[in-house]
Amino acid sequence: MAPPNHQPPRTQTLTQSQTQIPPPLHKRINVVGCIIIALLISALLVALAFFITWLTLKPKRLVYTVEAASLQDFSLTNSDHLNAKFDYVIVSRNPEKHVTVRYHSMRVSTAHHNQSVAHQEISPFRQPPKNETRIETLLVSKSVALSKYNAKDLRAEKSKGVIEMDVHITARVSYKVGIFRSRRRTLKAVCSPVMLNVTSNSLDGFERTDCVTRL
Repeated sequence: MAPPNHQPPRTQTLTQSQTQIPPPLHKRINVVGCIIIALLISALLVALAFFITWLTLKPKRLVYTVEAASLQDFSLTNSDHLNAKFDYVIVSRNPEKHVTVRYHSMRVSTAHHNQSVAHQEISPFRQPPKNETRIETLLVSKSVALSKYNAKDLRAEKSKGVIEMDVHITARVSYKVGIFRSRRRTLKAVCSPVMLNVTSNSLDGFERTDCVTRL
């Protein structure tokens, strides 16, 4: 009987490419997720840059007018001190179709020949697109010392029955479209001249005064 044919065990040599084990599934998912998040962040940054540039170049100017005004308890002492109550009704208009304006703070003041005699702080408010907001104010001057020139001029105007005042509006505002909001900016408006009847404290018969705004 022929002896059994014993063959040596076969051995196999694997190359480096054959021995490479694919990364676990969760690692591949993490890489894809990071890429997606990076793309989303890049898109948001581009959109934000576009939005800020658009707000800088495109927004329409906010519109302000003094719709009504009256004068109450007006008196001017011999020592040139003013006492008075200035009743102003101001209308703010947002002409934008898609932009909301947020007023973080607002101050309304009144002046005669660039000398401020009274002011009032207005509570923060939000103005939606194409909105008109009515702002009712009552500014009180209590024993305000006037310059000699101002006092003399006010007495002359009072003798004619009408005094001429200016209304100043200063506000901190920001614009919002969707989830994007601009940085806060300072809005200034000047309404002049505002003609006040000394002999009547009624709001009737007042001629509207347009304001010049700057942002």
